[in-house]
Formats: sequence, C-alpha cells, structure tokens
Amino acid sequence: MRKRKAFTLIELLIVVAIIAILAAIAVPNFLEAQVRSKVSRCKADMRSIATALESYGVDHNGYPPPWDYGHPLGAWGTLNEPPFHSRVPSHLTTPVSYITSLPHDPFCSYEQFLSWAPKEISERFVYYNYKYFFDSPIGSSTYLRHRYEDAGEWLFYSPGPDRDWYNKPANTVYLNYDPTNGTVSLGNIFRTQKTNDEYRRGDW
Repeated sequence: MRKRKAFTLIELLIVVAIIAILAAIAVPNFLEAQVRSKVSRCKADMRSIATALESYGVDHNGYPPPWDYGHPLGAWGTLNEPPFHSRVPSHLTTPVSYITSLPHDPFCSYEQFLSWAPKEISERFVYYNYKYFFDSPIGSSTYLRHRYEDAGEWLFYSPGPDRDWYNKPANTVYLNYDPTNGTVSLGNIFRTQKTNDEYRRGDW
C-alpha cells in the first residue's frame, strides 16, 4: 500500500505567502474600483438633479428654496437670516415630479450629523440657493455674493471619497475633488448652475 505524500510545512507556508501577496494586490484595487464607481454614480445622480432643477426653474421662474417640506427655516436659517443652504428639497418630486426620487449621496452617512432632519433628508446632497438668499429682505448683505457670482443661482455638492465636509485642516469647503491627487483625496464633488461639474471660484 502506497503512502500518500503530504505537503511539507515549507510548501504550505509558500502557498499561504502567495495567497497573501495576491490578496495584498487585489484588495486595494477592489477598494479603488468601489470608490471610482461611487464617484461615477454621484456625478450621474447630480446630472439628473441638475436637469430637474432647470425644469423646475422653467415652470416656476426660479429654483426651489433651500429646505425640505416641514422645515420652513431649513437647518441653518434663523428669524434674522434666511437659510442659503440645506439639502436638495422634495419640491423636485412633489407635487410635480421633475425627478422620480431624490438620490442619496453615496459619500454621506446619517451618523455624521446631529439629527436635525430625518435620515432620508440628511443623506441627500447639500443644496445652496444663493438667489433666494439675496432676494430676501434680510439677505441683502454682501456675504456669499462672490460665490453667487461664481456658481450661479444654485449649487449642490457631495463631500466626496474623503467624506470630509470641511476639508480639514485646509477648511476650504469649495475645494474641488481631483482623482489625480489620489482616489481618496481632499475635495468635494460639485454641480453648479454655471460650471456644471466643478466650482470655479474667483480670487477672494
């Protein structure tokens, strides 16, 4: 009766080492592909929202206010200052459906925020309506006017793969995400009325 030849310890270690090397190569590539896929999805959703905003603008001669139904002052608005940004509002879906449903930001999680709004609202893209702010009787200051001039009447954005809303330590919310700096790098993903997929700010 023949004895079966078993693997030696060295052979097993070599196999384990090869598997580990392959995993070390494959896992980062898989994660990179996931991030790139989310960026593509993010930009596609933004294009759909931008189309809905423009359709709404044609019908209403203006764009929806920077808050959702049920939040008349928005997240940051006060009685002394109107809100200029919140989340992409449900005005685009109700009562007229300019877009079937409002997509959620793939780089935003509800846990990142104090729960000022329901999860379905908090996880949408951040939305600015500069014209609404400046047209308000108490929004006549020059605050943010340069951004209005650069972006147009509306702007919305995602924190991008770094998931950092304020791009610390630089603290520059208006820094554009650039994948050539690394798939997960500083910067937010924008959609503006004037410049489509980036925010071109002036010298200020």
